[in-house]
Amino acid sequence: MVITLIICSLLVVLSLIVSKNRLFSPAVITSGIWTLIISLYGNIGVKLNPLTDNFFIAINTWVILFCLSSLLMQSLHVNKKSIVPSQLTRNILFFFSLATFPLLLWKAYEITKLGVSSNWMTDLRNAAVGNMKNVDINDANPFYVIVWFVAYLIELNYFSKENRFRVFALFLMYSSYAFVTMAKVHFLILFIGTIYILYTKNIFKFRQIIISFIVLCGIFIIIQNLRTESKNTDHKLIENMTNLYLLSPSAAFGKVIPASAENFGENVFRISYAIKYKLGLSSIKPVDTFLPFVNVGVGTNTYTVLYPFYKDFGVWGVGIFAVFLGLLIGYVYNKAESGNVLFLVIYSFIISQIFMQYGAEMFFTNLSLNIKRIIIILIPFFATKYELFVRNNLFKK
Repeated sequence: MVITLIICSLLVVLSLIVSKNRLFSPAVITSGIWTLIISLYGNIGVKLNPLTDNFFIAINTWVILFCLSSLLMQSLHVNKKSIVPSQLTRNILFFFSLATFPLLLWKAYEITKLGVSSNWMTDLRNAAVGNMKNVDINDANPFYVIVWFVAYLIELNYFSKENRFRVFALFLMYSSYAFVTMAKVHFLILFIGTIYILYTKNIFKFRQIIISFIVLCGIFIIIQNLRTESKNTDHKLIENMTNLYLLSPSAAFGKVIPASAENFGENVFRISYAIKYKLGLSSIKPVDTFLPFVNVGVGTNTYTVLYPFYKDFGVWGVGIFAVFLGLLIGYVYNKAESGNVLFLVIYSFIISQIFMQYGAEMFFTNLSLNIKRIIIILIPFFATKYELFVRNNLFKK
């Protein structure tokens, strides 16, 4: 544990130096997250299973290779040219968002009517994770909400007196979705994306970032109490939540058998198996995204970002995909920091997935969601680049 803590701490310092103290560099976040996790585990993780040697080998491999590869990519010179998103398509995304907001309210009403518990907020949460009869999980995670989030990130990048109503309206709409699903992850995605954009615009400094995370922790505690039958006011609530949500995935990783997948890359390349199965080209069902629960002092079904790579290919898989994701995300971050709005918006939702690596792998597991977001993000920029809605184009020869 001490060696891993030293490695992560040294990488924090190196990452801050190379990134010129930019806090949202993927290398700074990755090394910082694991420094925090290992430190917390040594102090308050005594109720959980001890971390295994396999975990330390894998996490050292991940952190070192991811940080170095992302730092390499973000140090390269990139073209700073940026495209301004089409105003017409921005309008379409916004008014589509407004028009679809009642659908969320209606869905919440339908779910609460089907509830089986005495707590309607618990029912909302059960529906969101597919634990309620007659409710399809896809219905609980509708496509139009993706549009809201993308529209919000774009409008926030151009925040001014002219569009502040749009920014606040879209923020409240996505917050409502997070509340309806009783999912802390959606609040995390919204807050981190917001904080990053405001940080790039020098509106938020370190102090505001700390205050924002304190507020976010308060929201998490409130949600945790609301979606459970009992209202827990115990002073150990924060410690229990830390063990369950932050630390238990690292302990659970010790239960994973390396290179034990039944089919080649069935976790990493799940989307490929899903497409082939859906088209009838394969009889192999895609693996369930909801992993089995294990007891590591508490019950958990998350196994850190390492899980799919380690499960499919062992430590070699962890190393290979650490380099691949480090280079890819480092490039996106580099373009975002150069002022390219398109990449800034893309990094604004990727950044939450970097933060959540202590719990689960979100890049490949949510690949279909990421692709949908990117496609929607590209529409306003694509429209501008090819002048799709410029009237003069109609008369060009």
